[in-house]
Amino acid sequence: MATQEDERNQKRGTFRTIRSLSEIENSIFSPECQAFVGGMFTLGAIRFGDFKWTFHNDYPDAPLAPMYFEARMVRRHPIVRNYPVDILQSEISGLKFDMVADVPTGITPTVALLAERLRVGMVSPRKEAKGKGSGAIVDGFLQEDKGKIVVLIDDVLARGDSKLILAENLKKEGAIVKDIANLMDYEIGGRLVLEQSGYNVHSAFTAKQLLDHLHLSGMIDKKERDRVLKRLSEIREFFKKIN
Repeated sequence: MATQEDERNQKRGTFRTIRSLSEIENSIFSPECQAFVGGMFTLGAIRFGDFKWTFHNDYPDAPLAPMYFEARMVRRHPIVRNYPVDILQSEISGLKFDMVADVPTGITPTVALLAERLRVGMVSPRKEAKGKGSGAIVDGFLQEDKGKIVVLIDDVLARGDSKLILAENLKKEGAIVKDIANLMDYEIGGRLVLEQSGYNVHSAFTAKQLLDHLHLSGMIDKKERDRVLKRLSEIREFFKKIN
């Protein structure tokens, strides 16, 4: 028969378990990330299914992506749109830079808000020069900006090919680019691609951390979490074979 002391120990063990689960979740996501992801989920900006991503244009045989993280949706909500600004501000706070640059166009409003908050200039690189007007390859870049340090910012990191092109175009104009920041890393090889090209990569969280948080919070079930992780693993293996 259990004694009162046994019951007290059992309760203490239960409380420790609950506290540990909370600690696990908090270690995965900061309060800012939790608020951001919760807002994204409510807006329907985190979707699950089968999607084509940009790399499917060049690699049509690649497995379809299992989720879509549409950060461009946050501009619609006056509160939620500030969460990624908070996250990115914290993420790049230890970096040395003079200006920020967006990867058009999903993250553009967020980077504009960040630039306003930090009181720094913002420029927008293009993959190709404009075919009309100024013919600029980096919008907003001035002659006096040559030699300035620019941090390139995007919402997600998948393959990293687009970021490489944009970073190189910034450098062609005379900017110094050392750091590339993003909100979420899908962990399908993009970080390695960028790091091998000499860039420092900064991600607020990974797709796995996002999925673990959604699962722990009851927003998705374990089956969906596992399905998405399995497909991301398949995409990662696909590109490993190609490379």
